[in-house]
Amino acid sequence: MSLGGYFSMLYINLFWSLLVIFLCFLSHNLIMRAINRTVSHVGKEIKAPKTISMIIGFLIYGFGIAIIMSIWNINLMPYLTGLGISGVVLGLAFQEPLTNFLSGVLVLVTRKVFEGEALDIDGISGVVDMVEMNHTRIKTFDGKMVLIPNRKVWSGTVTKFWPGPYRRVSFDVSVDYSSDLEKVISLLRRALEEEDLVVKDESVSNIVVFKEYGSSGITYTVYFWVDRENYFNAINALSARIKKIFEENNISIPYMIVDLRVSQKN
Repeated sequence: MSLGGYFSMLYINLFWSLLVIFLCFLSHNLIMRAINRTVSHVGKEIKAPKTISMIIGFLIYGFGIAIIMSIWNINLMPYLTGLGISGVVLGLAFQEPLTNFLSGVLVLVTRKVFEGEALDIDGISGVVDMVEMNHTRIKTFDGKMVLIPNRKVWSGTVTKFWPGPYRRVSFDVSVDYSSDLEKVISLLRRALEEEDLVVKDESVSNIVVFKEYGSSGITYTVYFWVDRENYFNAINALSARIKKIFEENNISIPYMIVDLRVSQKN
């Protein structure tokens, strides 16, 4: 083949390769738009848009890479054989990625975790950003991005913070030993009833439970349920309401008492 023919073939292959990449990009966008329109039309939303986009892109671009290799008549096996890379070595090299990939498929199919879900995976708490081929990306509550191998997600313990519309919250309230305990319980229940951000539903119950006789006062634990969007606001609002009700009814919240004894030796 002449030099001119070689460059002509090179340009043709380059043109077809770029066309394949463009068609893959276009197909990916068109498919995602079609999925979004279809889901929106039926009045629902995609639960894992990033993950679905990644999987579709992986399939489309993988097919595109195979076509490009065919255009350039590329066969990797002779190169791998020439480097002395055997099937056993390749198997060992890809064992971990393959395990993570298969675990990721199981995580997606069984919906063990999904995008936007607040959870804890073996001590790592946060919101699921995306389930990738090899890792699940967790955005922690303090803004960090943690990549957890999918095999650990699949085999690990997953605690979901919001499996339903409500979540139970609790905090302790201490009162002075001189307080009328029946009145204290009544006022705490009143605070739960009057606070709008506390959920009142037949499926849940808000209660007040004795905890302990402490060193400086008697402690009760207040258990109540909140909506996800009101989680922090409800805690702040109820604590402020309890303090206000206690002050109106002369119920004292005790300070820490320290017994200091000083002895002198001659």
